[in-house]
Amino acid sequence: MKALTILSATLLAFSASALAQHQYPFQDPTLDAEKRIDNVLSLMTLDEKIASLGTSGVAVPRLGIRGTAIGEALSGVVLGGPMQTILAAFPDVPPEARTLPTPTTQFPQGVGLGRTWDPDLVHQAGAVIGSEARYIFENGKNAKAFLVLLTPNADLARDPRWGRTQESYGEDPFFSGTMAAALIRGIQGDNPKYWQAASLLKHFLANSNEHGRYGSSSDFDVRLMRE
Repeated sequence: MKALTILSATLLAFSASALAQHQYPFQDPTLDAEKRIDNVLSLMTLDEKIASLGTSGVAVPRLGIRGTAIGEALSGVVLGGPMQTILAAFPDVPPEARTLPTPTTQFPQGVGLGRTWDPDLVHQAGAVIGSEARYIFENGKNAKAFLVLLTPNADLARDPRWGRTQESYGEDPFFSGTMAAALIRGIQGDNPKYWQAASLLKHFLANSNEHGRYGSSSDFDVRLMRE
């Protein structure tokens, strides 16, 4: 599912000029998205498919696929910060690590947005996040720009001792789902055909458990899952 989400966003990243002449069916924007994805997968080698499962996204230069990486956007697009500014002062640091930060709009964490009880407001926040991600990506404002956004955290705030409670909208499934869907729709934008960016849900289910969570703690029994 993650790979298909990235691949969908990769197809959406093509500009109109690049699609003016197409050599392969997936480059034709008039075709159904599923057919385009099937065509891309049929053309990719096994090594290219494996490489696409990481956070670098689906990038296949030989097919003209630029690709888009996955990036943090829990409270807004994250492209640098204080640490990158500090690293830029050291001459021996690799160029990719010296990328200066790109200022973006930052919103409250999930617990703060949840307390607004306002899906329309959260939708507006998502629209800002998605539009900034697209603008930075299309205009080359940052070498690490991305269109697959790690947001929102749709898991439930079951226990205040969980290390990511502040990222969640709350403890109620219906409320959390409503708020998460509002942010995602804002990120995707209102165009009926093209997304401006793609949401990759964080910690979707059963991550809110502190027992051995740094390895894998998704050991919820049936009762706990239902509760």
